[in-house]
Amino acid sequence: MNTAKEIFHYSGTEEAMTKHAATLIIAEANLAVASRGRFSLVLAGGNSPRGLYRLLALQLSGNEEQVLKGNPQIPWKDTWIFWGDERCVPFSHPDSNYRMAAETLFSQVGPVMSRIFRIPAEKQPAEQAAAEYEALLRDFFSTGKRDNTERFPVFDLVLLGLGEDGHTASLFADNPAALQETGRWVMAVDAPHAIPPGKRITLTLPAINHARNILFFTTGKKKADLAEKIFLGKEKKVPAGLVKPCNGKLFWFTAQP
Repeated sequence: MNTAKEIFHYSGTEEAMTKHAATLIIAEANLAVASRGRFSLVLAGGNSPRGLYRLLALQLSGNEEQVLKGNPQIPWKDTWIFWGDERCVPFSHPDSNYRMAAETLFSQVGPVMSRIFRIPAEKQPAEQAAAEYEALLRDFFSTGKRDNTERFPVFDLVLLGLGEDGHTASLFADNPAALQETGRWVMAVDAPHAIPPGKRITLTLPAINHARNILFFTTGKKKADLAEKIFLGKEKKVPAGLVKPCNGKLFWFTAQP
């Protein structure tokens, strides 16, 4: 069994899980702003969160017949947006995680653009882009010296996807150096077997595991079955199984059609 202090597992239809996840994100956002004056949200890429982003976008539009009646909105003016990983492509590229969020979530009135911190993955070399993103995070969280390896960002909520091979963010089983990283917050990694293959930039496990809330959102039966194995401790070798919040809460949402 996962050793995180608080673990929650929700399974059901994709529609029900999407609404449930959106409700949780909205609640945590308002709690963070009430408690600390801001909400730091890390978005995931891939295909799984598209429906979730569209629902949050509908919430922005105020179409109460289609969204979450009786629930407050995310306090966007106090929300800061980050990404867990990015493909090394221009932000306008079809494979860009930023573009997916821009099309499905930011197309409505949403976060203040100056508070959206995308990964500059189009810059070369990728290692320099990763260093720049880490510097941005360190400045945002004001942790002091760049060589301080004992302190990590504390995001309010990190949204993660799950690959059928068990990867999450851009942390893959065939890249042990990234999985064993203990100091850096952001890394450039090679992902020759990913879809699409190529160079990527990702948050490291310590940066993810220090979050107050980590929410896995998966769709489809194969991913739901794998998520259940990870949740029950029956699959420990895949990267997603290494996501274990230090002091926060871990949520598994497994949505099926």
